[in-house]
Amino acid sequence: MADRLSALEQQLLDLQRKLERLEKRMDAGGLPADRTGTLPGTPASPTQTPGEDKELGAIAFNFTSFLTLSGRSLIILGGAYLIRALTESGMLPAPAGVALGLAYAVLWILAAGRAAGKGLKGDATFHVVVATAIAFPLIFEATVHFHFLGPESSATALALLSALSLTIAWRFSHQIMAWITTVAALITAVVLIANTGAVLSIEAFLLVLGLSTLWLGYDRQWALLRWPVALEVDFVAVGLVLRAIAPERQDPPAMVIGLLMALVGSYIASFAVRTLVRGRDILPFEIFQTAASLLLGLGGSVVVVRATHAAAEPLGVISLALGLGSYAVAYAFISRTRAKNVNFYFYTALALVFTLAGLSILLGETLLILSFCALAVIVTLLGRRFNHPALLLHGFTYLLGAAWVSGLLKDSASFFLGDAAANVRESGRIGWVVLLASVGCALTLNRKRESQVVLMTRVARLGQVGLLVLLLGGTSIYLVVVLITHLLGHPLEQGGIATLRTAVFACSAVALAASARRWAIHEMGWLAWVLLGGTGLEVLVEDLRYSGPSLLFIAFAIIGIAFILVPRLLSKTRPENRPE
Repeated sequence: MADRLSALEQQLLDLQRKLERLEKRMDAGGLPADRTGTLPGTPASPTQTPGEDKELGAIAFNFTSFLTLSGRSLIILGGAYLIRALTESGMLPAPAGVALGLAYAVLWILAAGRAAGKGLKGDATFHVVVATAIAFPLIFEATVHFHFLGPESSATALALLSALSLTIAWRFSHQIMAWITTVAALITAVVLIANTGAVLSIEAFLLVLGLSTLWLGYDRQWALLRWPVALEVDFVAVGLVLRAIAPERQDPPAMVIGLLMALVGSYIASFAVRTLVRGRDILPFEIFQTAASLLLGLGGSVVVVRATHAAAEPLGVISLALGLGSYAVAYAFISRTRAKNVNFYFYTALALVFTLAGLSILLGETLLILSFCALAVIVTLLGRRFNHPALLLHGFTYLLGAAWVSGLLKDSASFFLGDAAANVRESGRIGWVVLLASVGCALTLNRKRESQVVLMTRVARLGQVGLLVLLLGGTSIYLVVVLITHLLGHPLEQGGIATLRTAVFACSAVALAASARRWAIHEMGWLAWVLLGGTGLEVLVEDLRYSGPSLLFIAFAIIGIAFILVPRLLSKTRPENRPE
C-alpha cells in the first residue's frame, strides 16, 4: 500500500514539473499555436473556420492598403496643386513653375520604379497613376495656356516622360504601368493636335511611341499594347497628308514626305529584324501595319509629291532601293532556310510594291514601259527556273503594268470587247514591245513542269495567257479593221466588225485548246472554254443584231467548227504533270 502511494506521489510530481515547463514555454512564446490562435488539441470554434479567418484578414489588409495608398496619392496631388497655385499667383514664374511641376512628376515616376523594384506592384501603380495625372496635363497646360512650350518642345517632353515610364515598366515587367503611360500619352497627343494643330511634331512623337510599344511587345509579350498606338499613328498620318495637300499648305511638303517615309521604313525595318535576325514568322499585326504603312506612308508621299510638285527623285530612289533590298532579303536569307514560307511571300510582296512605285516615280512613260517589259520577262524566267510561284505572279504584274501604261490594254479591250469603231489612243511601236514581252512570258509556261501546281502559279498562268489573248485579239481586230477600211475606202460596218470579233473569239478558243493539249497546261484549257462561251454569246448579242445573212453564214460556220474542235482537243489533253 505504501509503495502504491509513493508511486502516485512520484507521478504527481512529474506532472507538476511538466506543467511548470509548459507555463515557462507559454511565457516565452515557444508554444506552437494553430492558425485559429488556440492551443494544440483545442477544438476550433464552430462559428469560425481557419479559412474564413484568413480571408477576412486579407480583405481587411487590402482595404487598409488601398486607403493608405489613396491617402498618399491625394497628398501627392495636393503638392502638385500647390505648385500650380504658386505659379498662377505669380510667386513662381511660369517657366519655373512648369519645370518644377515636371520635376515633381518625374520624382514620383522614379518612386514608382523604386516600389516596383521592391516588388510592391500596388504602390508602383498608384505612384505612376498620380505622376501621369500630374505630368501629361501639365504639358498640355504649358503648351496651350502658359505658352511656355512650343509644338516641338511639347512633343519632346511627351517623348521623354513616356520613355522614362516605359523604361521602368520594361525593367520591372510592370505591364499596367506601360498601359497607363501609353493611354495617357495617346490622349494628350490628340488633345494637343486639336488645340494647337501641331500635327507634324506630334506624329513624330507618336511614331517613336509606336516603335517603343512594338519592341516592348516583342520583348515582354505585351501583344495588345502596340495596337492602339499604331492605329493612332495611321490616323494622324491621314491628317498629315490632307494638311499637306490643302491650299494653305500648313506643313512643308519635304518634311511631310520625310516623316511618311520614316513611318514606312521604321516599322518595316523592325519587322525585318524580328523575322530575319530572330527567325520568327510574320504576325497578323505586322501584316496589317505594313499594309497601312505602304498605303499611308508610300501612297501618301506620292499624293503629296503630285499635289505640291515637290522633288520626286529622292522618294523614287528610296522606294526603288527598298524594293531591291526586299528582293535581296527574300532570296538571300529566307529562301536559304525556309523557302517559300509566309516570310518569303511577305518580303517579295513588299519588293513588288516598292519597285513598281520607285520606277513609276523616277522614269518617264517610254522608259517605264520598257523597264516593266524587261522585268516581266526576266522575273518570269527566274520564276520558271527556280520554281517560285511568287516570281511568276510578279512577272504578270509587271507585264500588266506595261500594258496599262502603254495604252495597249485599253485599246485591246476596246476592240476585243467594246466598240471596235471607237477612236482609241495609238500605242505605236511601244505597244509592239509590250505585245512581244507578253508572248515571251507566255512561251515560258512549258519550260519546266512542277511536281505540284500551287494556286499562285495557276493565277499567274491564267493572267499571262488571258492578257496575251486579249492583246493579240484586240491587235488582230485593229489591224484587220484598218486594212479593210484602207482597201474599201470607208469604215467597216458594225455587222462586219461583229463577224470579225466572232472569228477572233473562236480562233482564240481553238488555239488555246490546241496549246493545252500540246503542253498540258490546264489553265489554257479553262480559258478555251471561257472563250468558246464568249463566242456563242457574241453571236447572240451582236451578229444576230447587226449582220446580214451572208455574214451570219460565216459566223455560224466559224462557231460550229470551234464547237467541234475545242471539246475534242481538250478531251485528249495529257495529265498536267506527266513528262512528255
